[in-house]
Amino acid sequence: MSSARPPFSLLDGEEVILYARPHPFSMLGLMAFWLYIAVLGVVFFLFYPEITAAIKDKVKFDFIANHAYGVIWTVSILLPLLIMAIFRINFGYVIVLLLLLAGRFLIWWKVREALGFSEDAHSHLENVMLLAVGLVGVVGVEIFRRGHRYYLTTHRIVARFGALKITERSTLYSKIDDLMLQKGMLGKIFNFGTVIPITSTGLGMGQDMAIAGAAAGGGKGGAGAGFFAAGAKGKNVPRELSIYVLYRIKNPERARDVALEEMSARERPRAGG
Repeated sequence: MSSARPPFSLLDGEEVILYARPHPFSMLGLMAFWLYIAVLGVVFFLFYPEITAAIKDKVKFDFIANHAYGVIWTVSILLPLLIMAIFRINFGYVIVLLLLLAGRFLIWWKVREALGFSEDAHSHLENVMLLAVGLVGVVGVEIFRRGHRYYLTTHRIVARFGALKITERSTLYSKIDDLMLQKGMLGKIFNFGTVIPITSTGLGMGQDMAIAGAAAGGGKGGAGAGFFAAGAKGKNVPRELSIYVLYRIKNPERARDVALEEMSARERPRAGG
């Protein structure tokens, strides 16, 4: 971490103590996802005939054998996108899936016929599309990472996100009740982690909830009675929303210690104050 001139106005007597942004490996999972899409395009582009022949020789179902390449192409895109959509709870990945599939069918039914391309040329076009989408995704992740900037001052924690459209959030040390430090396995190796400031208003917290239910019903001739009962149990847990926390920054212990020192200073008179 290094000092940097803040792009916001400082309060009277306020100084920047620490500046940070997410570690280059902080979004490695997202980066790997888009690299997978790009590499998939290269592999299918180079080995389209071999992949098609291998599947046709091993599959007994006529439909799959006749559409071997299309099936493996679709499955290779479908599975990781659905996994990302479920585990990251982000339906943007489902939209990407639908656009990729729509792009493939558009190339197959319209572009190839309109331009008079052979089937091999059609496969090349859709795989160039995969490569392009993957590379754009990689660049997008890096722009997203660089868009995060965190400043620890003598008065507050300031989080800024964005380049063209700026979102800024300031949290006064006097409002912070607790600090939590989180480090994953990769963070332990490369020394990065997340510092979560928790306030009385719930900043830095989210909720995990478990729901159970039961239902019963019966009747004759379409008429009957029913009963339903349900119960839910939830608990508040720290959340890594990147605009609300110091998200996967280098040397998070240093940032935590600075914040704790400033929080502690609110509990006692400052020297000379």
